[in-house]
Amino acid sequence: MRWGRPSLEGRRLALDRKFRANVAAYGGPIMLLTLTPPGEDLCPFGDDTRKINGEDQPQVEWAYREPWNFTAQARASRLFEAAQRAADRWVRRLYGGKHLPRQIGNVKSLQLRGVWHFHWTLPMATEVEREWSRTIKRYMDQAWRRDQARWPDEADRRAMILNEYLTGETVRGFYGFGFVHGGKQQGRTADKAARYMARNAAGYMAQNVAGLGRHYVSTRLTRQTGVTMRALRSVNWLYVRRRMVAKGELTEVIPSYWTPEWTARVLEVEALVTAHSP
Repeated sequence: MRWGRPSLEGRRLALDRKFRANVAAYGGPIMLLTLTPPGEDLCPFGDDTRKINGEDQPQVEWAYREPWNFTAQARASRLFEAAQRAADRWVRRLYGGKHLPRQIGNVKSLQLRGVWHFHWTLPMATEVEREWSRTIKRYMDQAWRRDQARWPDEADRRAMILNEYLTGETVRGFYGFGFVHGGKQQGRTADKAARYMARNAAGYMAQNVAGLGRHYVSTRLTRQTGVTMRALRSVNWLYVRRRMVAKGELTEVIPSYWTPEWTARVLEVEALVTAHSP
């Protein structure tokens, strides 16, 4: 017997565990950086609503929501990569060295109004990390201000997003986002940051597009901890199988098709995430 598609609750639990264990492995304070969609100048509301927690939530008009959402990930990635290059140059200038800080993770999720927004967790434990993360925040904060200064007519900005949607062509230096929030100046604790990211990674699944959100956790950390979604799905499967054994529906907890190496890894990950459970 093999386990099929994970349940919604199983995926939520795995996401929560993945962020908690890997952010805990980092250990230091973290900047929570949020990149928002623009306001009604580019994303005006239409007549559509979406039922969320029993309430009808107004949605951005489809004609604007569709191009925005289709291009949002690519635009956000370009913006973050540009900000990271600027931060790398600045940190090298100040401190030298080749081992540069990197993001701890990121999450893409839907706002209630139906458009994507983005969250990053950035390292804040050392002086170099703090300077690097704050440079990224400043760069991204300036980007939306530059957009509005260079293209003050919202029709021009809307047209560039539509053109990227239709043709894939981009305008150098244009990203089309709204406000950037950097959170507390001193950063958040690892545990609070992990809970916030896990909630955004999984929290909207019950109300909308069945888990089309996107998340990433640094491979530096997942290699250190072994806590990946694949391993966590296997941990969830062990939980199900233990219950089946208790009911007399199975005789063995460990699946026969698991290799000894995979069994050892899953049991190690299970012990680790259990230790970081609330």
